[in-house]
Amino acid sequence: MNCCYASLNGNLSIRIMRPDPNNISRRKRGNNFQGKNTSRIRPLQRSTSKNIYQYFSGFVFLVSILGVAVKYNDISQYINRPITKIKMQNQWQHVTEEEIKILLTGHMGTGFFRFNVNELKSLLENHPWVNEAAIKRLWPDSIAIQIEEHFPIAQWNESELLNQQGEIFQPERTDELAILPQLFGPKDSQIQVMDQYQLFNQILFPSGLKLTGLTLTHRGSWSLTINNSMEITVGRSELVSRLQRFVGFYERQNIRTTTDIGEVDLRYGNGIAIKNLTGNVSEVAVR
Repeated sequence: MNCCYASLNGNLSIRIMRPDPNNISRRKRGNNFQGKNTSRIRPLQRSTSKNIYQYFSGFVFLVSILGVAVKYNDISQYINRPITKIKMQNQWQHVTEEEIKILLTGHMGTGFFRFNVNELKSLLENHPWVNEAAIKRLWPDSIAIQIEEHFPIAQWNESELLNQQGEIFQPERTDELAILPQLFGPKDSQIQVMDQYQLFNQILFPSGLKLTGLTLTHRGSWSLTINNSMEITVGRSELVSRLQRFVGFYERQNIRTTTDIGEVDLRYGNGIAIKNLTGNVSEVAVR
């Protein structure tokens, strides 16, 4: 700033301050600069653009919802097509395709997502030959079925069959399975009889003897059928040692003698009793 001094009465001086023209010019330039920055930021315009974007997004979303609602039936019918095709994923020996089609009659035509897989699984597993069933939906209109059949290893008490797990099942057609060994026993004894069958068969097999039948009585006594003709009574104790005693005797006989054996009783301490097919009974001491 510029200043000047004035004298009054020659004694007192007064200082007068005046603005510097250069400072005024700089202030104007500064004010102009701040004005320009303020106009560039424009906070109100930015907020307005954001609101417009939100409104536009909401509008697009509403239009999309309305479009989906209008086309819902068409989309639903396209996605949820009715099941019309069946794919068999493995071959079966005892279950026929005709039986499967009959079981599926009430389920075909159901929508893909409404198709009850668990219900069909239970229905198939009620078939006497089906051990386990697996069903899988294949979009858009198919199901795949895989069936594990029972594998019969023996006849059980005349009209039933046993599978490898010792489970009992009872199909209608069993004529072709007459060649299976016949096992008999009290209720719920099938596992015990199966285990004993395997043990006895291991003892007999090396000598060419085929175990074709095994019976467990209610009193716990065991009897065997060999080669569909020879009946052997083992008893309730010392089962393995008694049967091994018979095998040793059998291996020492000639073919003519062995083919004439009808019944054998092993319930002796050191011998066996043999009944020939002609009805003659003889006792043999075996050491």
